[in-house]
Amino acid sequence: MVRCEMRQVASKGLLACVLLAVTLAAAWVPPAAERAGAADLTAEQILDKLEGTAMLTGNGSARIELITENKRGQQRSNTLRIYRSKAADGTEKQLLEYLAPADVAGTKLLSITGGGQEAQIWLFMPALGRERRIAGAETQSKFMATDFTYEEISGGSAYKDDYKAERLKDEALEGRNCYVLRLTPTKESDYSFVKMWVWRDEFIPLKIDFYNRDAKVRKVLSNSDLKKNSQGKWEPSTVVMSDVAAGTKTIIKILEMSEDPVPDEHFTVRYLRRR
Repeated sequence: MVRCEMRQVASKGLLACVLLAVTLAAAWVPPAAERAGAADLTAEQILDKLEGTAMLTGNGSARIELITENKRGQQRSNTLRIYRSKAADGTEKQLLEYLAPADVAGTKLLSITGGGQEAQIWLFMPALGRERRIAGAETQSKFMATDFTYEEISGGSAYKDDYKAERLKDEALEGRNCYVLRLTPTKESDYSFVKMWVWRDEFIPLKIDFYNRDAKVRKVLSNSDLKKNSQGKWEPSTVVMSDVAAGTKTIIKILEMSEDPVPDEHFTVRYLRRR
């Protein structure tokens, strides 16, 4: 990343998303004067301060371990490389590539979102030898047997744009004082509402509950193992998305990060076929 801005997932799809997320570096830190008046912030103002703290934002790359766990507790580990680029107009590009194990190596997911345009998502699978566009209702389906949807892992959904926010009573979560927000979708969604716990000191979403149409928790996303990076800012090193109904979970662990800029060609459909 040019400034190592891969950060934790607000499930923007984590995450979101997403992966995302996931996702995984420097979180924005408010000035002391701003913190003093934080108690008066509205729900919309809190969401504004979450801009740039979603998983895998900014520019650069990261190598991650993505672990899927079934309802019997059996796990499968995958190694991936994620490349990111963000333009001045807000357009965000992400390329996710499986490195291992061998049966999924070479699988790639390219997404281009933001910039006032409709999200574009392509999936390339080596066995087929071609890419296909992910669009419409398919963006809400699970990606590669994970608990993230294509939209969440691509960052194709934004809480600020797609939800009406309401501030609830503040709560403590794992010893950290948090704002609590209730987010109601303003467009068609699989969720009736979302509940989010935001760490007051750093404006990092620590936990997000996704409620189904029966107002029962369907999925839970959590960011944990927070550590300070080289700039002295907090980042999570583990992101977990749990599907409560299915009894499954997806765990993302950051293995290494790079601040090197990513060539533009990585974010083209033609690049998907490159071995």
